[in-house]
Amino acid sequence: MLIWIIALLAVLTMVSLFALKMKSLKIIFGGLFAILTLASSTMLAANMDSHYGMEKTTTMTTKQVYSILPAQSPVGAVAVKKIGSDNYVLVYKDAATDAQASTHFVPNTKKVVEAVKQGATYQKGNVTTAEVKTKTVKWTYKSDFYKFLFKQKDEDNIVSVRHTLIVPENWQVVEK
Repeated sequence: MLIWIIALLAVLTMVSLFALKMKSLKIIFGGLFAILTLASSTMLAANMDSHYGMEKTTTMTTKQVYSILPAQSPVGAVAVKKIGSDNYVLVYKDAATDAQASTHFVPNTKKVVEAVKQGATYQKGNVTTAEVKTKTVKWTYKSDFYKFLFKQKDEDNIVSVRHTLIVPENWQVVEK
C-alpha cells in the first residue's frame, strides 16, 4: 500500500508545484507533499533493508512420531539420510496405525529459496517417546498499521524452519 501512497504523494507534489497559481500555496503544498513523499520513501527503504515495522518471532511445536518398525518390535527405530553439511531426510511413521513409514523434510528442488530456509536433524535424548520439535522463525508486523503499509501479496516472511527429531536412547538410528 505504501507504494501507492508514494505514487499519490508524488502526483500531488507535481500538481501543487505546476497547477497552483499562488506562489505561497505552491511552496506550502508542494513542500508538504514533497516532504511526505520523501518520508514515505524512507520508510519503505527502511522496511526493505532492515525490516522496519517488523519483529522476529519464534514459535515451537512438538509432534509425537512413531518407529518405522512394527508395533510388536521390542525396540524402536528411525531412518535418516544426510544431505548437505547438517541436514537430514528423516523417515518415521506419523501415527501408530500407519502401515508404512514415510519420508519427511525432503528439500523441494523446484523451490530452492524455500528449501534453503528449512532444515532437519536428529538427536538421541532422555525422552520416553519420539517427537519432532519444529522451531519456526519469521518476521511479523508490529501492528496492523505497519501490516497495512508494508504487506505485499503472497509474501513469505519465514526466516528459518528447523525440525529436530528427538528419539529415546534405546532406539536405533539407521543411517542410509
